[in-house]
Amino acid sequence: MKIIFFSDVHITRTSVDRAALTLRFISDYCEDADMVVVLGDLFDFYHGYNGYIYPWYRTVADSLKGLVDRGKRVVFLEGNHEFAMGRYFEDYTGVACVTEMSLDIDGKKVFLAHGDGFADHSLARLLKRPFFYRIMDLLGPGLTWRVVTLVRPFLSHRNKRYSEVVRDIFRSRARRKLAEGYDVVILGHSHIPDILEIGAGPAAKTYLNTGDLATYASFASYDTSTGFSLRTIGPAESRKSAPR
Repeated sequence: MKIIFFSDVHITRTSVDRAALTLRFISDYCEDADMVVVLGDLFDFYHGYNGYIYPWYRTVADSLKGLVDRGKRVVFLEGNHEFAMGRYFEDYTGVACVTEMSLDIDGKKVFLAHGDGFADHSLARLLKRPFFYRIMDLLGPGLTWRVVTLVRPFLSHRNKRYSEVVRDIFRSRARRKLAEGYDVVILGHSHIPDILEIGAGPAAKTYLNTGDLATYASFASYDTSTGFSLRTIGPAESRKSAPR
């Protein structure tokens, strides 16, 4: 079994380079996977409208659809920049959209989420409510996009610097989740690629953060023969630690 995990590309209307990067990544790294998991913030803003996908996201949506059409299981874990992907996106692409999930991977109990859900207070969490979704539906995709363009800087900074403080906060959160009985925790959101192995042998536990595909060119993978690993696009494939 082979699974690819990636997150935090933050494709915008004008970021043709980030869309192209995603298409190349899917073609080069996801085609031979059995399952692909997007851990959120693939798009810099997305709200699902019936019968509509923003045109500047269409090629990426079609690429994910292509994976499904070729028999891959694809899951999209919504990030703090995705506000209900919607039934149409799921029906069109065949991608399952959830907020978090647990998987059994070759006997390992794995928890997956974008990672913003651990925060007690955030503008994104405030907006992720039925009341605001109804407002977005009433405004329609065009007007909603213009409004979001104004508030996007307050949702989060898509260009995040490496910070050991933030890295350690996420490690602490992951440890708490591992203490609930999980063997592996995989998150995104921090934009900091990270792998933390706790213990050794059959009882060993692992925390992985996919980092930032656009900045660090980082992602995570699982292979039955080699286990979980943190990787980068290009020749420096296997990584056992984040950048210092």
